[in-house]
Amino acid sequence: MSESNDKVSFREAMKKALHLGGTLFAVTAVTGLILGFVQHFTEQAIMRTELEARNAAFREVMPDAKTFNPVDVTDDEFITGIQKAEGDSGLVGWCISISSKGYGGPVGFIAGITKDGTVKAIKILNHSETPGLGARSTEPEFYEQFNDRSVLPLKVVKGTAENPDEIAAISGATITSTAVTNGVNTAVEYWSKKLKGAE
Repeated sequence: MSESNDKVSFREAMKKALHLGGTLFAVTAVTGLILGFVQHFTEQAIMRTELEARNAAFREVMPDAKTFNPVDVTDDEFITGIQKAEGDSGLVGWCISISSKGYGGPVGFIAGITKDGTVKAIKILNHSETPGLGARSTEPEFYEQFNDRSVLPLKVVKGTAENPDEIAAISGATITSTAVTNGVNTAVEYWSKKLKGAE
């Protein structure tokens, strides 16, 4: 084979390599862009779903309210957000978002506190508790115990709650029960110190 043929073969090989490299680069770039768009829109959808769930939870714990407006949280590691709940005639109460340490990790929930300091209701939003045990905190049998509680602070008891300041623990899940109850007490205490009397 002559030297000129070697040069031609080398040039053709280089062209093929460059063409293949360019094609791979283009495919990679397009794939990256597509994945970026998918991730962006997926994140937006997840954020929208989470926001809708939170708004539904606000309405659930403070059903007399029509609007919910965020309020700054000051100096509390367990309070993750506050919404001022207002109805047709003004302030109805507050939706206080709480993160309390459960058995398997943080238990996130919202407590509705009326303007006179009564616990209207709570709504568990997220947790990592044990299925069949702490995960039962999302069942009405447990969380409805907090409805319309005005004798505060609350305490957890094993067995049947007989007094107006008692919450019956979930069987086998005292840690979760205590985490939620302590979180509610924290929300009420925050209301008493920072929100009571505000309009």
